[in-house]
Amino acid sequence: MQIIEVGMLGVRASVLRLTRRDTPLRFDVFPMVHIGEPAFYTAVADRLRRCDLILAEGVGGESASSDASGRRRRAARRSVAISALTAGYRLPARFKRSGLVEQDIRYEKLGVPVRYPDMTDEQFAAGWRRVPLWQRALTLVAGPLVGLERLTVGSRRALARHLELTDADWHDEFSDLESVDDLLALLGDQRDKLLITAMDEIHQQRRDEAITVAVVYGAQHVTPVVHGMRTLHGYSVRSPEWLTVFDF
Repeated sequence: MQIIEVGMLGVRASVLRLTRRDTPLRFDVFPMVHIGEPAFYTAVADRLRRCDLILAEGVGGESASSDASGRRRRAARRSVAISALTAGYRLPARFKRSGLVEQDIRYEKLGVPVRYPDMTDEQFAAGWRRVPLWQRALTLVAGPLVGLERLTVGSRRALARHLELTDADWHDEFSDLESVDDLLALLGDQRDKLLITAMDEIHQQRRDEAITVAVVYGAQHVTPVVHGMRTLHGYSVRSPEWLTVFDF
């Protein structure tokens, strides 16, 4: 299954519609590339307005037990770490290198309820602390350097070089799973676990409603979602739609 395609003319993302034979609930999964042409993000936003609920990527929520000073400290650490991790595409986008911009969909203006089943600041901080110190230091240095290199010499073709994505490496991983617990034990990424847990809850609670739930996450998160929901509840991909992220 092709998720992000890099072809002769440019980069395309496949919007994957997940449906199930016995229930009207459906999920529209949008594999996001975080730098692209403004028209790509406009096209995604237009489709999101037709949905009934949006599950969106976004690290940074807080647990109810968090105190104010702890929230500020964790938010500051998250900001530094995420800035370094995303500098590779943020810097070219900020200066609109090759006419490309950073993803900026304003969910609050779409008129659709939004949930963020992503890591809280506490969860992100705990995970970041588990990363070896030398790797954290390398990330803080290397991320901005990659961004600067792409800003100065990166073309659209150079930015597209590592975007191609399929589910080839995952296809057989889910064949023996029988429960949510089995699935979550297989997944190594905590953010994938949180997202699939949220989708599973929606299925359990609203599967008899004729609604469309949009899932707007980075493309790397799409394969676990698609195969996980197929294994757990029999959802399959129907009528994929291609959107151009940027052309060459």
